[in-house]
Amino acid sequence: MNIGAVRSIPTMFTLNFFTLGIYHYYWIYYISLEVQNFTKRKDISPSLELLLSIITCNLYSVFWYNKYGNIIHKEIALKIDENDRNDVTQIVMVSFIIVLFVGMPIIGGLIFAFVMGVLLSGMSVLYGGAYNSFTLNPEVLLVFAGTILALIIIVIVITAMLLIPDIIMQKKLNTIWRKVRELHYNKI
Repeated sequence: MNIGAVRSIPTMFTLNFFTLGIYHYYWIYYISLEVQNFTKRKDISPSLELLLSIITCNLYSVFWYNKYGNIIHKEIALKIDENDRNDVTQIVMVSFIIVLFVGMPIIGGLIFAFVMGVLLSGMSVLYGGAYNSFTLNPEVLLVFAGTILALIIIVIVITAMLLIPDIIMQKKLNTIWRKVRELHYNKI
């Protein structure tokens, strides 16, 4: 029996943070693969799901969350006799859309602040230090620190944007995979 992996939510966040969101694509591929292996459905192609997510800059994920949310919360849950009365598929999709439309302007503003901070820091160092004895003023260091802070916030916001729907789906999958293991070991 093909049983998927139980993933730690804090580990998912950490991996997503340190890989700058690339882990999200890894996660989409492996969730698609686990669902395909468990359900034996022929209409699931993990490689195609990954490719479409990357090509569309994650906009395909709205469709992906709907498709896999329905499979996970309805089809797989019914296979293991777990009557799922809470259909969170729509909640996952709505959370992704809200995060997308609320997070994108925030990220745009932060990227603008980051770019302007880099330009100001560079100009301050170049023009302030080129004619003097190359001393860094406190103002230059403050702009540079703000630039680094903006970069860190950008990475955290992107990580959170990608993870909110992932966490909802992964929590359900963790419950399903634990129950499948329990049922499998009780049969032996």
